[in-house]
Amino acid sequence: MKIFVALLLFIVAGSYYLKANASIFNNDVEVKTYSDIYFKLESSPVSLAEVITGAKEFALNICEDDVYQQALGKSTESCRIRFHETQVYCSKYILAKGQQYYTTRDEVSLLSEKFISCVSG
Repeated sequence: MKIFVALLLFIVAGSYYLKANASIFNNDVEVKTYSDIYFKLESSPVSLAEVITGAKEFALNICEDDVYQQALGKSTESCRIRFHETQVYCSKYILAKGQQYYTTRDEVSLLSEKFISCVSG
Protein backbone atom coordinates (compact mmCIF):
# COMPACT_ATOMS: atom_id res chain seq x y z
CA MET A 1 0.00 0.00 0.00
CA LYS A 2 2.88 2.38 0.82
CA ILE A 3 4.43 1.74 -2.58
CA PHE A 4 1.11 2.49 -4.31
CA VAL A 5 0.71 5.81 -2.45
CA ALA A 6 4.34 6.76 -3.12
CA LEU A 7 3.93 5.90 -6.80
CA LEU A 8 0.71 7.89 -7.00
CA LEU A 9 2.37 10.93 -5.37
CA PHE A 10 5.32 10.61 -7.74
CA ILE A 11 3.00 10.58 -10.76
CA VAL A 12 0.99 13.56 -9.50
CA ALA A 13 4.13 15.55 -8.69
CA GLY A 14 5.71 14.65 -12.04
CA SER A 15 2.58 15.63 -13.93
CA TYR A 16 2.41 18.94 -12.09
CA TYR A 17 6.08 19.64 -12.84
CA LEU A 18 5.70 18.85 -16.53
CA LYS A 19 2.59 20.99 -16.82
CA ALA A 20 4.24 23.90 -15.02
CA ASN A 21 7.27 23.66 -17.30
CA ALA A 22 5.46 22.75 -20.50
CA SER A 23 6.79 25.89 -22.17
CA ILE A 24 10.23 24.28 -22.19
CA PHE A 25 8.92 21.70 -24.64
CA ASN A 26 6.79 24.12 -26.68
CA ASN A 27 8.68 25.93 -29.44
CA ASP A 28 5.52 27.64 -30.68
CA VAL A 29 5.88 30.81 -28.63
CA GLU A 30 3.95 33.64 -30.21
CA VAL A 31 5.84 36.93 -29.98
CA LYS A 32 3.56 39.78 -28.98
CA THR A 33 5.77 41.65 -26.52
CA TYR A 34 9.43 42.53 -26.23
CA SER A 35 10.00 39.99 -23.46
CA ASP A 36 8.42 37.26 -25.63
CA ILE A 37 11.39 37.59 -27.99
CA TYR A 38 13.83 36.52 -25.29
CA PHE A 39 11.50 33.85 -23.96
CA LYS A 40 11.28 32.25 -27.40
CA LEU A 41 15.00 32.68 -27.97
CA GLU A 42 15.63 30.25 -25.10
CA SER A 43 14.23 27.39 -27.15
CA SER A 44 14.41 28.41 -30.81
CA PRO A 45 15.59 31.13 -33.20
CA VAL A 46 13.44 34.23 -33.59
CA SER A 47 12.56 35.72 -36.94
CA LEU A 48 13.27 39.26 -37.99
CA ALA A 49 9.51 39.95 -38.10
CA GLU A 50 9.18 38.75 -34.49
CA VAL A 51 11.99 41.05 -33.38
CA ILE A 52 10.25 43.98 -35.06
CA THR A 53 6.91 43.04 -33.45
CA GLY A 54 8.47 42.96 -29.99
CA ALA A 55 10.46 46.15 -30.59
CA LYS A 56 7.29 47.97 -31.72
CA GLU A 57 5.54 47.01 -28.51
CA PHE A 58 8.53 48.18 -26.45
CA ALA A 59 8.77 51.49 -28.34
CA LEU A 60 5.08 52.17 -27.74
CA ASN A 61 5.55 51.45 -24.03
CA ILE A 62 8.36 53.99 -23.98
CA CYS A 63 6.02 56.49 -25.62
CA GLU A 64 3.46 55.93 -22.88
CA ASP A 65 5.97 56.62 -20.09
CA ASP A 66 5.16 60.25 -19.29
CA VAL A 67 8.07 60.73 -16.88
CA TYR A 68 10.59 59.37 -19.38
CA GLN A 69 9.19 61.51 -22.20
CA GLN A 70 9.31 64.62 -20.01
CA ALA A 71 12.94 63.86 -19.15
CA LEU A 72 13.65 63.83 -22.90
CA GLY A 73 11.81 67.13 -23.31
CA LYS A 74 9.03 65.49 -25.29
CA SER A 75 5.43 64.49 -24.70
CA THR A 76 3.74 61.12 -24.95
CA GLU A 77 1.61 62.49 -27.78
CA SER A 78 4.60 63.66 -29.83
CA CYS A 79 6.27 60.29 -29.27
CA ARG A 80 3.20 58.40 -30.50
CA ILE A 81 2.95 60.65 -33.55
CA ARG A 82 6.63 60.13 -34.35
CA PHE A 83 6.22 56.37 -33.91
CA HIS A 84 3.26 56.15 -36.27
CA GLU A 85 4.97 58.35 -38.86
CA THR A 86 8.19 56.33 -38.90
CA GLN A 87 7.32 52.72 -38.07
CA VAL A 88 6.84 51.62 -41.69
CA TYR A 89 10.08 53.26 -42.82
CA CYS A 90 12.04 51.85 -39.86
CA SER A 91 10.61 48.36 -40.38
CA LYS A 92 11.63 48.41 -44.04
CA TYR A 93 15.09 49.67 -43.10
CA ILE A 94 15.58 46.90 -40.54
CA LEU A 95 14.16 44.26 -42.92
CA ALA A 96 16.59 45.32 -45.65
CA LYS A 97 19.62 45.18 -43.34
CA GLY A 98 18.78 42.11 -41.23
CA GLN A 99 19.02 38.37 -41.47
CA GLN A 100 16.01 36.08 -41.53
CA TYR A 101 16.56 34.49 -38.06
CA TYR A 102 18.50 35.32 -34.90
CA THR A 103 19.85 32.99 -32.25
CA THR A 104 21.68 35.20 -29.73
CA ARG A 105 20.51 37.79 -27.24
CA ASP A 106 23.17 40.24 -28.39
CA GLU A 107 21.99 40.16 -32.01
CA VAL A 108 18.37 40.63 -30.96
CA SER A 109 19.21 43.45 -28.55
CA LEU A 110 21.24 45.32 -31.16
CA LEU A 111 18.54 44.98 -33.79
CA SER A 112 15.83 46.05 -31.34
CA GLU A 113 17.87 49.08 -30.29
CA LYS A 114 18.28 50.13 -33.93
CA PHE A 115 14.55 49.89 -34.53
CA ILE A 116 13.63 51.73 -31.31
CA SER A 117 16.16 54.48 -32.05
CA CYS A 118 14.74 54.84 -35.54
CA VAL A 119 11.13 55.24 -34.42
CA SER A 120 11.88 57.45 -31.44
CA GLY A 121 14.73 59.52 -32.86
